[in-house]
Formats: sequence, structure tokens, C-alpha cells
Amino acid sequence: MAQPTTKAEFKEFCLRKLGKPVIDINVSTEQVDDRVDEALSYYNDYHFDGVEKTYFKHKVSNSVLKLTSSTAENFTVGEVITGAGGAKAVILVTSGTEITYSKPTNDVAFVHGEVITGEDSTTTATIESSENSGITKGIFELGYIEIPDNIIGAVNVFTPESNVGLGSGIFNAKYQFILHNLHDIVNYNMTHFYMSMANLQLLEDMLVGAVPIRYNRHTNKLFLDTNLDNLTVGTHVVIEAYQVVDGNTYTDLWKDRFLQNYATAKIKYQWGSNLTKFNGMTLPGGVQFNGEQILSDAREEIQRLEEEMASSYSLPAVDMIG
Repeated sequence: MAQPTTKAEFKEFCLRKLGKPVIDINVSTEQVDDRVDEALSYYNDYHFDGVEKTYFKHKVSNSVLKLTSSTAENFTVGEVITGAGGAKAVILVTSGTEITYSKPTNDVAFVHGEVITGEDSTTTATIESSENSGITKGIFELGYIEIPDNIIGAVNVFTPESNVGLGSGIFNAKYQFILHNLHDIVNYNMTHFYMSMANLQLLEDMLVGAVPIRYNRHTNKLFLDTNLDNLTVGTHVVIEAYQVVDGNTYTDLWKDRFLQNYATAKIKYQWGSNLTKFNGMTLPGGVQFNGEQILSDAREEIQRLEEEMASSYSLPAVDMIG
């Protein structure tokens, strides 16, 4: 039979490696699902093919309230709006049913479904009660960037302000360097150029430094330990990260030999664990269950595979946050 290309085919492949349908594998469908998910989690954490480096962008934006009616423009841009719960913020933009506002000035958040009132215009409106659309909080109010679930590690972050140390426009160091050597650019020694740019980058790293970040994969929140007010609305923050390889998109994942062997060993361990309660029970014909032997064999296989992972398939330790 061909190699599996879906999770369902993968599970059947593992069960056939254990003897199905010739042997009755005493595990439930739910248990097989759990062991395959467990194997995938281990594979993504340690195998060099389990993750891939990616760059994704997050647009810097303010928070937005969506109203139940198209009355946003009845408010005055620049006035303070107050929520029924006491939240206060300055209006930045009004359009149709949406109000873009600054970070609340009193650290009290607006609530879905509450009434807001304009301080100058005295206009009132109601925020939509839907949690998915009523209030969209921007980075200034949240204080962090929400990271997708498929990201398991964040390494670096790049903002438009990251390279201010090298200047911008005609004052950019690289521009000035080339400008002053343009007369000899044909015969120019690229080694000198490379060394000069590397030295400038080193100076910037030492004197300016990168933006410190904090990230934990279980919270899906990336904190930038810098003054967020320095970020410009409308620009993008680019995050260098590692995301898991999705078997639904990249079906070749299910053909990986290590993953197949490891998932099979995990299912075998579950099988042996299920059978241990029947130890000593004699079946017709004098046959006895031997769940302990299956459990022991599976335990040895798992230990061997995890040692093989550490020695052959894991990348060297790197400074990956998360």
C-alpha cells in the first residue's frame, strides 16, 4: 500500500505495522488519536524537519470600537469618550460604525455592549456585544502582539525604528559610503566595504541594541520590552519565528520514517498498557495475555528513538525564545 498522505491514513499505517488486521490491536480510536498527537508534538519540538523558519508581519494599529449604528461621525475627533464602566479614551478617527481611539487614559477597558458618551458632543452610542467584532484592541492598548497557534518560538523582531542608528535617506551610512567612493566604484575593494558595513552593524548592536522580546508559546503573546509609543501607526512589525509543519498542507510529513516509527511505538505502549490488566488471564486453548512484554518492548523502542532523535535529528541548541 502507498505511503500515507493524511492523518487518517497515517493512523491506519501505524496500526498495520503493529499487526492489524491479522492481530487485534486493543486500543480505541481516541487512544490512537491521542498517541499520534503526542508523537507529532514531540516531532515538532525536536526534529529539524518538524518546524520551519518564517517571517510574519503585524500591522501597528490603534484600538477600534464597532457601534450598533452608523453614528460614529456624530462624535468629534479629539474629544474624550467615556464608557459606562468608566473607561476613558481620546477619539482619533470616526467612520460609519467605527471609532478608532487611543489607549484608555485611566487603564480601564471598554466593555462589549456598553454605552459610550462623547465629552464635548454629548453623543451616545452602544458598542456591539459581539466579542469577535465589538472591540478590536491595538498593540498600544494590549501591550503585546498576538501570535498564531502554529508558532512555537519567536527569535527576533524588526521594526521600522530598528535601523535608526544607521540613519535614513541621504544620511544613511551605506548611502554616504557609496557616494564618497563612487568615483572608484568599478575597481573598488569589496572587502573594505563589507568590513565597514559589518563594523557599523556591530556599533549599532552595541550602542543601540535589538528590541528585547518576551514570548511563551502557551500564552501566544509577544511582548516588546520597549516604549511602544515609538511605533508608528500603519507600519509593520516583522517577527522572525518558527512554525510547525502542518500535515494538512504539507502531506509529505506523514511519510517521515522517524514519525512513523515513533507514533507506532507510542500506540504499542498504549496497547501494552491496556493489556496489563489481563495479565495471567487464560484464554480458550491455554493462551495467556502478555501485556507486560508488549509494554516493555514499546518502552525500549521509545527510549531508543528518543536517543536517536537527540543524536541524529535535533538541531544544535540555539537561543530561541519560547
